[in-house]
Amino acid sequence: MTASRYRADLAAIAAERFAAGQIDRRGFLAVLGALGVTPLLVSGPARAAAQEVVVVNFGGDAVPAWGKAWGEPFTKDSGIKVTVLGAEPTPGAIKAMIDSGNVVWDCTDADGFYLPILSKQGLIQPYDYSKVDKSKVRPEFVFEYGCALYMYSTVNAYNVEKTGGKVPNGFKDYLNFKDFPGKRAIYKWLVGSLEAVLLGSGVEPDKLYPLDVQKAFAILKDNRDQFLLWGGGAESQQLFRDGEVTMGPIWCTRASVLDRDSGGKLTWTWDQGIVAPGVAPVLVKNPAGPAVFDYLASTQVPERQVELLKLLGNGPANPAASTTLSPELQKIDCGYEPNYKRQIPIDSAWYAENYDSVQNDFLDLMAG
Repeated sequence: MTASRYRADLAAIAAERFAAGQIDRRGFLAVLGALGVTPLLVSGPARAAAQEVVVVNFGGDAVPAWGKAWGEPFTKDSGIKVTVLGAEPTPGAIKAMIDSGNVVWDCTDADGFYLPILSKQGLIQPYDYSKVDKSKVRPEFVFEYGCALYMYSTVNAYNVEKTGGKVPNGFKDYLNFKDFPGKRAIYKWLVGSLEAVLLGSGVEPDKLYPLDVQKAFAILKDNRDQFLLWGGGAESQQLFRDGEVTMGPIWCTRASVLDRDSGGKLTWTWDQGIVAPGVAPVLVKNPAGPAVFDYLASTQVPERQVELLKLLGNGPANPAASTTLSPELQKIDCGYEPNYKRQIPIDSAWYAENYDSVQNDFLDLMAG
């Protein structure tokens, strides 16, 4: 069990005790604080008021960024308060809250492949596309139970000195140890990892999904000592800063920071990046009711999407936003059309069906 999953479980237990009346609101918030689950703008009763939308992401800088880019403009437009909470809104945490009968959250941050998992359990609502405009999202990232609010990509970052100044051909050179010697970074929690291995073995992008798990596992087993796992964004950056790896898949947001801080000595290529949607599933019986869809629609305004890119590096989901960018922002936007067309959209349906079992097998394999 990872530290983040452990914290999520502890938070879920606290939510259950709060719903059962075993701890009061002060005690509940104290537990969340101790776990690093940071609330922003929390006031009033635990259940959201009729004129409040409660939005949950994974914390850190995303809490104030979402508040500034999306919450404050919506409040100015509508008079409805937006409360942003930093937590661990995993499927398990969402189920625990709904099963408790005390639904506090309206919508949460999630990967696209969460949507089928949550909807099959009856935990989230279909999107109201009479309010949220699906035409403002790339069609590959529009689903019955949600659509992209932002995008991110897992890209091949590399150390220019270790590559001798040569630019890798995206993930196609991921396994090219002859021309690009040195160890490879690889993501512990799977997304983008098997894709990098398969593309590096010669699989063409249009044949990538469904992932050939057994082929990827065989390659990893034969070259296991060449890979260094990372589990969080800061850890991925450190592998490159310490010179431990030549290249490997990391989030584009972290790659752009490495490029900026190193003066281009640590950089990335968009070629064969695995681009994915960040979605916002709406919980059943959400306290704000239909107002949450008004909030979600408001996040599609191009200027607000660009503000989030400036603050966090998340690519706008609305293509219209990417057409307004300065050259500096175009460089880091995975959704900017010249960058986007070099990448591969993730197959969210494959991940929804296979993630848990393949993830466990992957960790067992890499543990030796």
